[in-house]
Amino acid sequence: MDQFEGKTAVVTGAASGIGLGITEALTARGMKVVMADVQQASLEAEAERLTRENKDVLPRLADVSKQEDVDALLAAATDAFGPVHVLCNNAGVGGAPGPIWATPPDAWDWVMGINLNGVMHGLRAFVPHMLDHGEPSHIVNTSSIAGLMTGGGNVYGVSKHAVTRISEGLYFDLAERNANIGVTSLCPGIINTNIVGSSLRPPGAPPREAPSDPAVAERMASFRRYFAEQGMDPRVVGELVANAIRDNAFYLFTQDEFAAGIKSRFDQINAVANPVLPPPLPETLANDPKV
Repeated sequence: MDQFEGKTAVVTGAASGIGLGITEALTARGMKVVMADVQQASLEAEAERLTRENKDVLPRLADVSKQEDVDALLAAATDAFGPVHVLCNNAGVGGAPGPIWATPPDAWDWVMGINLNGVMHGLRAFVPHMLDHGEPSHIVNTSSIAGLMTGGGNVYGVSKHAVTRISEGLYFDLAERNANIGVTSLCPGIINTNIVGSSLRPPGAPPREAPSDPAVAERMASFRRYFAEQGMDPRVVGELVANAIRDNAFYLFTQDEFAAGIKSRFDQINAVANPVLPPPLPETLANDPKV
């Protein structure tokens, strides 16, 4: 898909971070964008800012864990702008660190409901629509480097491995039908967003509290500092996504430093060997992709 001007996109998780970066990149290329999020204040503020900049955007509250909310996004987009050509299934949340067996069922369901089911809800709503109108289209599913590497078994990593596999399956399903729809599996590394310290919580959960173990608290604080200091600007990620759509690129990585960790995992699989942890995060990241 190499024509953006006048086309329509729907971006979930668009009020901040990568979703906002994608929105800015697509509107800069002349696209009309439906911005979806659950954070009303941020969503409305960013939509108002973009409107003042003469960008054509429509903010919509939507919980992607609910199929009816995503169906309503499609209806709102077509009513306002006509056929949808780009879908970015980007909404996502982190998840509590710790061993996989210690994840409470409600926390598991919450993360999976957004990170995994949210993608499926988007595909169920928008793929038939794109097949029907037949115009060049593209779907971007936000996975993660955590969806390709090994490591501790937290629910975030599990959800992102599943998103990677869904995207690969979608690619082949569409190819078998000669569909005019491209697919990109976006696998961000370290991005300067608030996903680590997000205040979003499962429904009914108490406010996030600092860990009682000082060592755990310091580790989490260190991780947040690392994201802030070494993370790529989400606007750069948005430019990378727009280029991937233009080039019909499937895998999209933001930082080369994680290639060794990905290769290590597949080397262990090919060797039928026990898993090994990937190399530690580098102290500094280059963050100099060609955009």
